[in-house]
Amino acid sequence: MKGRLRLAAFGVLLVATGVPANAADRIVQMQAAQVGPGIDAFPQIVEPVDDAERRINAALKRLDAQVRKAAKSCKAEGGANTSWERGVRTAMHGPRFLSFEINDGTYCGGAHPNTGTTAIVYDLVTGTPVDWTTLLPPALTGKVALATQADETKMVTLSSKRLHALYLKAYRPETGKTNANADDKACRDAVTETVSGEPPAMTVWPDAEAGGLAVQFDLAHVVQACADTVVIPTSTLRREGVQTVLTDAIEAAQAKRP
Repeated sequence: MKGRLRLAAFGVLLVATGVPANAADRIVQMQAAQVGPGIDAFPQIVEPVDDAERRINAALKRLDAQVRKAAKSCKAEGGANTSWERGVRTAMHGPRFLSFEINDGTYCGGAHPNTGTTAIVYDLVTGTPVDWTTLLPPALTGKVALATQADETKMVTLSSKRLHALYLKAYRPETGKTNANADDKACRDAVTETVSGEPPAMTVWPDAEAGGLAVQFDLAHVVQACADTVVIPTSTLRREGVQTVLTDAIEAAQAKRP
């Protein structure tokens, strides 16, 4: 009963904010493609129904063009042994938000390959990337910045002590298995360590399958395997003061999953 009431309330909220009932509140269908061998393209919205969705598709094509250009430069710089792999996962495709998790693995010459995870989140009402300062309280956004990615695009990061604390609370909890705890200790130390007391630059995105806000940040190459993604559940997000338009959307998306 509570679930139905919550979804009903979410529908009222969408109407109150002027969101078309057949657009931003729906689960959009996505069509995957490839930029090149081993490089996922951003899935496109199938049969976009409004300007916002068409704007998003156009922006995603520009991102695909950027990684295509970067992969070409990588090969020119490093020669025949270079590689560029990209996986793109649609972590949420409505209602209200469309989010992508992007995982790149690159080798353009040098001592070792590099890996990295980032994300981009669109508002299906406006067709533009979300402004996290309107969705998260100041304690969770902290310092908002743009970080340059492997393909030279700039993605939003949040440096927040409170967000980092929530990440650490859920990161690889200790178990009764002594060996596993010992192996994880080095990773716990790696994700806890800060530079001059400042929190790391974190990437966040709503994840419908996991039912919360995913948080991740990259680490030095020697401890890159410790860079787990942690999902903060909507119940915690509510207690932290996150806007209900985001928490309700995540829960509605999870409820609509097959």
